[in-house]
Amino acid sequence: MNRELNRRNIKETVRKMTDKDYKALTDFFDDYTTGFITRAVNAHPYLTKKIHTLRVVENIVFLGEKLGLSPQRMRLAKAAALLHDIGRFRQFETHGTFSDHASKNHGALGVGVIRKHRLLASWPMREKKQIIRSIALHNAYHLPRKMDRDTLFLTRLLRDADKLDIFHVVTQNYLGADFGENGYLTHNLPDDGLISKCLVDRVLNGELIDSRQVCSVNDLKLLQISWVFDLNFRAAVERVNSCDFISLIISTMPDSERRTFLMAFMKVHMVKKMA
Repeated sequence: MNRELNRRNIKETVRKMTDKDYKALTDFFDDYTTGFITRAVNAHPYLTKKIHTLRVVENIVFLGEKLGLSPQRMRLAKAAALLHDIGRFRQFETHGTFSDHASKNHGALGVGVIRKHRLLASWPMREKKQIIRSIALHNAYHLPRKMDRDTLFLTRLLRDADKLDIFHVVTQNYLGADFGENGYLTHNLPDDGLISKCLVDRVLNGELIDSRQVCSVNDLKLLQISWVFDLNFRAAVERVNSCDFISLIISTMPDSERRTFLMAFMKVHMVKKMA
């Protein structure tokens, strides 16, 4: 019995994920998401999430190259990026929203899809656990204090890659890009011009905002702006700065002294973060 266990452990240690393993995931992802798109009355939300996912894969490759990841670790990162929002499709079909607060945690839903379809069955156990853990935590308000180094690195990398594209999508949306009936991007929150002072104060204190505190579209913008405080890698900060996402988001908020102060504060913060 012990010999058999040892043989399995040795095989598990030697086994490495390959491009073929990753290709199997991309095939599943395409088939799975196409199903939601073809049967939807309004395909825009599903198409937006599918395109978002593919751009997050591109972002994680960009960050991985900047960090000099090995081919093995790059495949791991790409797999996590490809599957990070796989729970979004069932979430929207069932609940009609991408708001976790108003439905179910899409990270947990994604883990359920991965397990149900045994998507990582051929992957080494160690890498499988890292991918599942990173997906479960990619949308967490705060990461647990105790995480193993490799899983923490992957989770932070995924969170940055995800935020880079969310910044892109929401900025385009706020500036008037056509995403179809796009209330799904702002969780159908009221766009009433109101801004919660307590949330402005949190941003000015360099603090993240909890999604449960968001009551309007402008509050949502503040939450998204606060994500800058949670970026982990310099390359991600530089991308956000070069694309001017934060200033563009702030520019779509009601003109006021508060907005002017917020703009000045965030510009100074970005300079400091890149120093």
